[in-house]
Amino acid sequence: MILQRLCEYYDVIDADPEIEIAQQGFSPQKVTFEIVLSRDGSVAAINDLRSIDGKRKVPRSLQLPFEGRTSGVKAMFLWDKAEYLLGYLSPELRDPPNDESDSDRKKRLKKVDRVLKCFEASKKTHLAFADSIDDDDYAVLCQFYSAWEPEKLPVEQRTLIDELGTGFGVFRIDGERDFLHESSELRRFWSHYQANRDSDEISGICLVTGERTSLARLHGSIKGVRDAQSSGASIVSFNKSSFESFGKTQSFNSPVGEQAAFKYATALNHLLDRKNSRTIQVGDATCVFWSEAKDPVAEDVFSFGLDPGRFEDDSRAAAIGNVLSQAVNGNAVLPEPGAAFHVLGLSPNASRLSIRFWISGSAIEMVGRVAEHQRRLEIVRSGKDSDWIPLWMILAQTARESKEVPPLLGGALLRSVLTGGHYPEALLAAILRRIRAEQEIRHVKAATIKAILNHNHQKEISVMLDPERPDPAYQLGRLFACLERAQEDALPGLNATIKDRYFGAASATPGTVFPRLIRMNQHHIGKLEGGKKVVAEKRIQEIMGRLHDFPSHLGIIDQGLFSIGYYHQRQDFFTKKE
Repeated sequence: MILQRLCEYYDVIDADPEIEIAQQGFSPQKVTFEIVLSRDGSVAAINDLRSIDGKRKVPRSLQLPFEGRTSGVKAMFLWDKAEYLLGYLSPELRDPPNDESDSDRKKRLKKVDRVLKCFEASKKTHLAFADSIDDDDYAVLCQFYSAWEPEKLPVEQRTLIDELGTGFGVFRIDGERDFLHESSELRRFWSHYQANRDSDEISGICLVTGERTSLARLHGSIKGVRDAQSSGASIVSFNKSSFESFGKTQSFNSPVGEQAAFKYATALNHLLDRKNSRTIQVGDATCVFWSEAKDPVAEDVFSFGLDPGRFEDDSRAAAIGNVLSQAVNGNAVLPEPGAAFHVLGLSPNASRLSIRFWISGSAIEMVGRVAEHQRRLEIVRSGKDSDWIPLWMILAQTARESKEVPPLLGGALLRSVLTGGHYPEALLAAILRRIRAEQEIRHVKAATIKAILNHNHQKEISVMLDPERPDPAYQLGRLFACLERAQEDALPGLNATIKDRYFGAASATPGTVFPRLIRMNQHHIGKLEGGKKVVAEKRIQEIMGRLHDFPSHLGIIDQGLFSIGYYHQRQDFFTKKE
């Protein structure tokens, strides 16, 4: 199902003239340098192709002829690492230390031998096509390979490659503007070669298309998933006999045709490309989403509901936020509300990717679920608090630093939002732990607790203060806020209030804390005069009248109600009364 939808998405974007997408046999790669060849086949220059982005240099992304490569020696056509193209040796291989041991020397010579094999493989690959390609520029490349010796690399060019590290390089003929791989003749040759090279490959029924075709032994690498290998990771892959069956090895155990494997990998890499704005990172889960609608409104509203800050254009953000507001009220107008909408969650697992979740529905359903999530988060707030709360901000409330957020919590939270299911209970426990540790509850924490209690436990907590609410825990939270306010009014300028010392204990074991707080409050009330004293006494008496006793212990749900009661009452202090 997942691979089928990705293949269909490839066909859609391939037919769009405004989207540049790789054709079969080609793949986007990060290129850092070019080798400029003179017409006689000599190296005229080696240039850095990286661009400046702030304080760092960024490689160029180019569509290059591509075949899968494992850890063995295999050359790419018209591009590769410097080891393949030039027989380049890194500094530690060409300049060993004087005190090099025999074992280190053997290891170094083994690596040097591998580099020479890489260059010979590239040389053999390109010269093998010499008789099949009638192109003057390609003939120059063959001249280069026939005459080049790795030790010819000048010092200044070697120094440049030392700086570039392990990036990829391409060829260009001196005086030409385009790279060699951009030649229409060479691209046609490569496409024809890829289409006809599979005659000896294993054929079978493709599980994606249902047609008999040549099967892919290796599938394209998926790049862009956070914390996965930078060189890419696989979705379909088998590396142990325990995962195989019926005598089928490697990816033939899950047969996918060459064309289908190319399409799904290319489409997924296109979605994961950050510039396409089709990804959201939540915890360890990298989420990609796409709609089959031609108009991207649903995708924009969906992503805005999960991460409003991703839209830097204020006017566009306001327009999208307006559509989301309409969706919250059930009145959203989308160009194609019935169009299919897909969300795929991926998480890294060594050199492979795990499918965290796969959720499909109509555009209006997916937007509606995100809008419903934002509606659940509605709670009274100060003017400086944002209208919309992104998922990453909710997760940030569970730990001191982002790296301490439980990795599985993000995926579980996103799944609950997209399916309309219950929020993970671990989220409530984690937020309450942070409240006890920080002795503080602010807008995002309160909004999240309210959403969890309402959605998971049907507590029907209102947006604003509800003085009539019967829950003792809620009233205890209100009472704590009133006792704190009386202390603040009696002793202005305090560096720490009862909240800083007693909030955690009061929310968990009120029976042991509140009697002491009540006694302390008598001293605070005694310092007040006039209207402040009367108002403080009335507030406390009104709440005390709703309480029969102070419970010895509050469970996790009641602790959430305590926090909401405290937050509601504090916000009510600063709400202008009619």
